[in-house]
Amino acid sequence: MIRMTALLLLLTVTFLSSCTSEYEECLDEGLFLKEKLALMERSHALTEDDQYGQEIEEIRNQIDLLAKVSGNEELFLQQVYGDQTSNSWFGSQK
Repeated sequence: MIRMTALLLLLTVTFLSSCTSEYEECLDEGLFLKEKLALMERSHALTEDDQYGQEIEEIRNQIDLLAKVSGNEELFLQQVYGDQTSNSWFGSQK
């Protein structure tokens, strides 16, 4: 009985740690995409090229998908966009 409990505990800890790492992977990718988004937005502001506008929309969609996959969309978006922009982001998404 003690062995079964120890095995169950070990499996639970392993499962929880793998979930955390998946969230962290999503967050890392989201932060990378945020930086890419900032570069695209600056380029778009300078050139007003429609191609940048399409790429900006695709990056935002990728970040949104990562937020949904992360399991905690609101926290994910707060962490990616930061506190100052997350409030306006949430307001525009609801």
